[in-house]
Amino acid sequence: MNYYERIQKAIDFLEDNLENEIRAEEAAKEAYMSVSNFYRLFFAITGFQAKEYLIMRRMSLAAYDICQGMKVLDAAVKYAYTSADAFSRIFKKVTGFSPSACSRERADYKFERINVMDKYFEIPDEEMNEKYPDIKILKEMPPMRVAYFCYYGKNPEDGAFATMSQWVLREKLDIRSGNYRIFGYNAPDCDPSAEEYGYEVCVTIPEDMEVTDEKIKTKRLSGGLYAVITIERTKEEELGEGIMRGWKRFSNWLEGSKYVYGDAQWLEEHLGFDDAFAHTGGVELYMPVRLKKDIQAELTNETEEYVEPFMTASCTATGPGAEARARKKLAAWMADRGILPGREENRLFAFYSFEKLDSPGFFYRLYIQIPYEMEIKDGEGVIKEEFPGGLYLKRLVKYAQNGRSWFDFIKKMENSDRYGFGPQPFMEEYLVDTVEICGETEVVQYMPVVKKDGEQA
Repeated sequence: MNYYERIQKAIDFLEDNLENEIRAEEAAKEAYMSVSNFYRLFFAITGFQAKEYLIMRRMSLAAYDICQGMKVLDAAVKYAYTSADAFSRIFKKVTGFSPSACSRERADYKFERINVMDKYFEIPDEEMNEKYPDIKILKEMPPMRVAYFCYYGKNPEDGAFATMSQWVLREKLDIRSGNYRIFGYNAPDCDPSAEEYGYEVCVTIPEDMEVTDEKIKTKRLSGGLYAVITIERTKEEELGEGIMRGWKRFSNWLEGSKYVYGDAQWLEEHLGFDDAFAHTGGVELYMPVRLKKDIQAELTNETEEYVEPFMTASCTATGPGAEARARKKLAAWMADRGILPGREENRLFAFYSFEKLDSPGFFYRLYIQIPYEMEIKDGEGVIKEEFPGGLYLKRLVKYAQNGRSWFDFIKKMENSDRYGFGPQPFMEEYLVDTVEICGETEVVQYMPVVKKDGEQA
């Protein structure tokens, strides 16, 4: 049972007891959660505090009863209030008008019952749901503004949590209030199989919250469609082992599903913290997914172009994080030279060992087009070299679809009756005015080709 299902179970308990004298905290038992964790997750998932939800639902039903002629005192008793005065004060605070005005003017106030599973989750495929009942499809994870810290090294999770813990305690954030969510994930520019890698921990924060700490940065997680699975903390299994098992189960599920990997950030939501910001609960894993049929619909048609040779300055990095390091190095060199990409004469593009992604042998070479007469001295950290050009097929995609599109592009070429792979380098041009790349960046993919059957180029 994932945490959304648990919150739904708690909502069902509250709904069954709208006419009984209960406290919202009692619903935490139905959700198998501590009270603090229940409050946090109830708010995060529904947008309402549990006590607030209980009151608003009671007032909604009471408003209907009063409009139908029920006396105020009878409504107060029905919905577990000890006096008509106490009931009337709450009623007016919630609805904006008094019970008597409701009765007299038939004023309308409705607060509908929340169904978490209907609201947030796709209807599962029967066969897949029977085989993988623990995996649900979250319709839409909303974008989230977060404060985060990334630690690089051995066991980076510990280092990242230690720094974020200091910040959370210093800022006196009430993590158990329900207003904050805590996520972690491997740094996007690292290989998690390496001995040393990066791990980011982030805390959701309000839009107007200012973060001034030198170590803590802010950004926005894009959200989107996710598959969700819950990993409980148990005495029989280390939490890390459970997380690895969860990610592997996702991969097995994906093979038979109607989904493919999505473009958003993979997330681990850490649930349950004590007053010292020590993680005491389980973890909810979020794997970004997309419908296969949507992917095929987005793949663009290709056009043919002959690229003339041109001169470049290039920077190469290898191994995990190569892409980020090459960008940083070339950006510094361009800044010293006053060079900006995005102009017709300053094209920014890359060539890399696509088949070795996520392996120690991976290399990434980033180019910026420069005039033939520009001189580059030894020690500047870049190399002057001519890009050979040649015949290419090109397609325009968003960077978020870049990897998936290349796989499709290559497969399409392997089955082409008209083209074969050319000897010139692959080319991936970024249509930007800065070396910063994001999911929405437009990318022109250049596939090197030769024509078959003696066709003229």
